[in-house]
Amino acid sequence: MPISRAPLTTTHPHGYVLVREDRTLGLLRISKNASTESKVRLDCRDWIAFDQFDGPSVAFLREPYSRFLSSIPETMLRVTHFQIEDPSRKDRVVAPEDVYRELCAIAKLPIEQFAQGFFELVRYAFFDAHHEPQVSFLADRHGALRIDPYIYRTSAFDQALEQIEARFGVKAVPVAQQSNKGGAKPMAGRNKGIDFARKLSGTGVYKRVEYGGPLMARHGSGSDGPATIREINAWCNQFTTELKRATLPASLRSDIEALYADDVALWRRIEAVGGDVPASMIWQA
Repeated sequence: MPISRAPLTTTHPHGYVLVREDRTLGLLRISKNASTESKVRLDCRDWIAFDQFDGPSVAFLREPYSRFLSSIPETMLRVTHFQIEDPSRKDRVVAPEDVYRELCAIAKLPIEQFAQGFFELVRYAFFDAHHEPQVSFLADRHGALRIDPYIYRTSAFDQALEQIEARFGVKAVPVAQQSNKGGAKPMAGRNKGIDFARKLSGTGVYKRVEYGGPLMARHGSGSDGPATIREINAWCNQFTTELKRATLPASLRSDIEALYADDVALWRRIEAVGGDVPASMIWQA
């Protein structure tokens, strides 16, 4: 499948799969594609390079437009640049300095204008795995598959787990209560005791970091400065709600689908067959 691929981002361990402890299954974790839930439910824990794992693997694909919109709050929550990276927050997305500064500048715009501005920055440079094209996780720059996982759809996640159990003989972990259900970020510790201890010690969500980023510029003081993780999470939840309620122009969807044309083509193929097939089967279709 010929693709147009930019250089890989550095915010994801490309070329690695997450594998179960018994090595019976690997997960090609594609950001924003139920990546956390699939990791937990399939009990995949250890990163292993493609060429060091000879077992079967699976991957989830997602409809490209919804994936892109979902990536916006995630990137806004985590983005920084190298000069202000906080080593205590290992999930931070280190973006080019000019991208970071422009994000903080456009953060104050009406949500429709901001969404357009965010897209323009992504078109300028894929700087975060959360909005990196899905084909980039699978293929090299020439369009050849680097790994051939069985492919499933996030839109049929429960069915996919049943198919994976049947095909590979593994047992999925039962559903547990998720603290970030629907994308919501945590506002407290897991229970009252933990929350109280963290509040006293200034740890967990009560930790104060040096920069609140573009979310602080939008929903906080209007500028980038110190904030607690709890405050940043609250702003992210507020921003996510605002984005979900926005009526975005049809032209933006067209632009997004054009930028992710390879993902759109792959998604249509997996939709047509329903999933539970090797990537190579739909890659050459």
